[in-house]
Amino acid sequence: MASLAKLPVPDLHDTVARFAEAARPLFSADEFETCLAKLNDFVATQGPTLQARLHQRSAEHANWLEDWWNEYAYFLNRSSVCFNVNYFFGFRDTPQPMAQARLAAALIDSAVRFRSQLESDSLELDNIRGKPMCMYQYQYMFATCRHPGEQRDWTEVYPRSESTHIAVAHKGRYFVLRVPAASTNRHADIAQIERQLQIIIDTTAQLERGKSIGVLTAALRDDWYAARECLLQVSSDNAASLRVLESSAFLVSLESVAPVTHKEFSLACHCSDGTDRYFDKNFQILVFANGRYGFNGEHSLTDATTDMRLCNVLVHDVETVAAEAQVTTAGDVAEGAPATFEELHFDYNDELLGHIQRAIEYFDATVAAHELSTLVFDSFGKEQIKKMKVSPDAFVQMAMQLAYYRQFRHVPATYESA
Repeated sequence: MASLAKLPVPDLHDTVARFAEAARPLFSADEFETCLAKLNDFVATQGPTLQARLHQRSAEHANWLEDWWNEYAYFLNRSSVCFNVNYFFGFRDTPQPMAQARLAAALIDSAVRFRSQLESDSLELDNIRGKPMCMYQYQYMFATCRHPGEQRDWTEVYPRSESTHIAVAHKGRYFVLRVPAASTNRHADIAQIERQLQIIIDTTAQLERGKSIGVLTAALRDDWYAARECLLQVSSDNAASLRVLESSAFLVSLESVAPVTHKEFSLACHCSDGTDRYFDKNFQILVFANGRYGFNGEHSLTDATTDMRLCNVLVHDVETVAAEAQVTTAGDVAEGAPATFEELHFDYNDELLGHIQRAIEYFDATVAAHELSTLVFDSFGKEQIKKMKVSPDAFVQMAMQLAYYRQFRHVPATYESA
């Protein structure tokens, strides 16, 4: 994407004018005059020097903002990524019901094929109304994992040679699934994956929650850092298992719950009980026992707009498979085909079990402190909003802020980077 223009440095006077315009509704007349005086003083004193530094930084970096954004918005943030950073999608039901293993297999096959297109440069370029968009973030879509640090987090990108496998979570346990290269027979590929997943579903015993590794990734980052260091020190097997888990292309969660209502579905995609997840993974595909499915993404190096393209492909491919009358089933796979998966094992000591217990207490208390409700609004959509010459995103943001103001009678601090 070197042909695209670099992120420009906004003009100082334009920045100040935009700030004043945004701040005006929040101040009284006297307060706003004080604000303007401070802005004018900034333009006359510190502003030009800082603006020159920005231009110098822009000349030395491909993107003058990116490192600062990642550092201060994400990596220095010590809050839980599960509750404060990650985003989730809940997808519509398939046109025909699909069993959990088959649905998960179709999703894995779709994601693997998408990755192959991406890495072979055969994926069509992103564009909006014919204008090419930067696809820099796509390099972090697969085979990446965020790690907790003592003071700041960081993200590791694993080479293709180490990341061809898929991590599977089920009943509190983790498995490594090794998927053969995609063939021209998609249904046969799906059937082979389905067979492996069905064995996992049929034979896995529930792991007690007090030994859950996944719930640690939902803890506050300082707590997760301490727990992860402890986990690594308990045994070399732990270090090896964690490396395999974190280097996977992505994670698939085979959930035992079966959410029905919008509220149940949203909460299940958001966090569930924290056990069949690894919230530091680049993304997690969530497949529930009743054939519903969703997506949970770690936000630091990719935005939801990037992962949305993958999600659109996942939904399209799964719905295509579900709607086709003639499909290959797991029973059609040749007898003796290897079940190419294995469970990842972890060892525990009292200190590690203590970390897990604290993480569970934090998780449960945080879920209990939140109220989640859902609203299905179908009176009109984005096309009608666009006719009013308003951004659909801005429209929804203003609607939420207006609702908050009507309820609590004050304007809250808000965050919406888009």
